Amino acid sequence: MQEGRTPEGFLQLKVERDIAEEMANTLGRIGREFARRREEAWRAFQALGACPAGAGERRAALERDLQAALDHAERYRYFLIVQREAMGLRDHAEVARKFPLPEVPGRTPAPGDPASPRVAWPGGFSRALRRKSAGGWTGTDRGSS
Repeated sequence: MQEGRTPEGFLQLKVERDIAEEMANTLGRIGREFARRREEAWRAFQALGACPAGAGERRAALERDLQAALDHAERYRYFLIVQREAMGLRDHAEVARKFPLPEVPGRTPAPGDPASPRVAWPGGFSRALRRKSAGGWTGTDRGSS
């Protein structure tokens, strides 16, 4: 090793450390936003529960607020799950257990909901199937003839 030069291995470690640091920062940022959105959803759920059944317009407005709050919270839960997946954390049911969202009768699970049997993104499976059937992927090595 020459004087004043950094070994190549150290540069690689620095890059890997920077990537891991950025992944952790992103996970924290998404987690904080999810926590904020989750709290908003629970507040909207409690406000709807406290509203008397006879308050028609007010109750309808609170229901809309709850649906919007749940949409936002579910979106950030999905972002959190995607970031966890990128970091190698595969137990997504843990997110639902530790950070539950209010359950609203008649509301379908959101895409990316660990409890949902649906594909994590709308149309994801059908896009992959179209790509496969269109010749984009054959399942064999194209390099050999």
